[in-house]
Amino acid sequence: MSNAARIVVRPSIASPEISTSATQCVVGKDIKLNPQHLQDYSATLLLPVEQDLVIVAGAVAYADRITRRNRSSGWKRTIELTLPVSDPSRWADRRVSAPLTDALSFVTGDDWDFTFVPGAEVLTIPQSSFNFLEREYVVVPFSDGLDSFLQWQILSSQAGGPSPLRIQTSSRAIDERRNRDIDAAGHHQPPRLNLPVSFAVGTHPEISFRTRTFLFFSMAALAARKIRTPRIVVGENGVGALGPSLLPYADECPHRTTHPGFTRRLAAFVNGLLGGNIRFDHPQQFRTKGQVLIEAIKSNIADGFEQTRSCVRGSRDRLGGFHCGVCSGCLLRRTTFYAAGIENGTYFWDDLSGISLDSCRSDSSGRQATPNDEGIAHHAAHGMTALAALAERSAGDPVFRRAAWDIANDVTGTTATAIHSLTLAHAAEWSAFRESYGTGGFLNHLVRE
Repeated sequence: MSNAARIVVRPSIASPEISTSATQCVVGKDIKLNPQHLQDYSATLLLPVEQDLVIVAGAVAYADRITRRNRSSGWKRTIELTLPVSDPSRWADRRVSAPLTDALSFVTGDDWDFTFVPGAEVLTIPQSSFNFLEREYVVVPFSDGLDSFLQWQILSSQAGGPSPLRIQTSSRAIDERRNRDIDAAGHHQPPRLNLPVSFAVGTHPEISFRTRTFLFFSMAALAARKIRTPRIVVGENGVGALGPSLLPYADECPHRTTHPGFTRRLAAFVNGLLGGNIRFDHPQQFRTKGQVLIEAIKSNIADGFEQTRSCVRGSRDRLGGFHCGVCSGCLLRRTTFYAAGIENGTYFWDDLSGISLDSCRSDSSGRQATPNDEGIAHHAAHGMTALAALAERSAGDPVFRRAAWDIANDVTGTTATAIHSLTLAHAAEWSAFRESYGTGGFLNHLVRE
């Protein structure tokens, strides 16, 4: 099986089928637009090129998910994507196409080849009823996680500063209920926007899905453009934003979905396409999640954090609605809360001093652990430990210098020192959390394996 795919996007269900061996992706069927959500982005009516951006972002995410990696022949795929746009020459301009492929290659590790053709259909979207132009805003990509919640609260608490406009990742009913609870917990509830585009990829899509944030952040950039603000604030802590890129796994491309190097490239693409000076700020990129939470608690702006979710597991995992307690998201969350000196709820696998994963269950009648559960816990614990081990190196180590170059093309050593300090703080927090379970137990057994 080849690690290559050709995908052709058709502008609507009514458009004629294209005679080609390429996979056909149909707007309205495979890529779906929500007219109400898209209308909310229209502080002023969407221009044709802005409508193109919505379709292109959805098509990229669709292509990434539909194209399975053949890991026996390597990580990299070649994805050829043909798209109808309002002005093909504008999209093909090197000032647009080059940063687009640069951003996607950086975040996915793949080769992307675009062909832009005429034929885009006009989206009849009326102007939004929201008057975003009556005040100053800053755009915040907003999941239901702790990082974006704390960043929202930090921005909301700044007297005289711009109001945070949240761009929400999902409009599923369960997520909408959770976000209403988060709204009620926050100090301020300005409008929040849902992603206006989704896609359908069947039952066995490619699981790596590195373009998730390309879609998410592209729509944040569109919102910023429409409400005339240059600033998008990404609240991801440094362990989440930089940690995975410092520790590539096997033959995988480094995980850089919220990496400042990716958003810098994405900004170059969006500004080349739409004009303007949009930028992505990462105020927490050199701080641990624990450091951010501790500061928020000291400032009395962390109320409601318990409504957030960090677990990577879903309803199909039969965890009774609990965080699992042992995946990468849960271990980082638990380490954070321990560093802040607070208790937060119960996890499905709760007391990690048990001798096995099953003996860690908070409810003995819950389902038994599977090899997959143990594999997820093992990988998560080793990731946390490997990042902590980097703290033993000097700030001048090549791993930190390379990371500094990825972030800011920095050869002065300042950024490398900041990344090294991040690993020191993480190592201290992770060690303290592990020691809270003694020298034995399941967690420390995982780390020693």
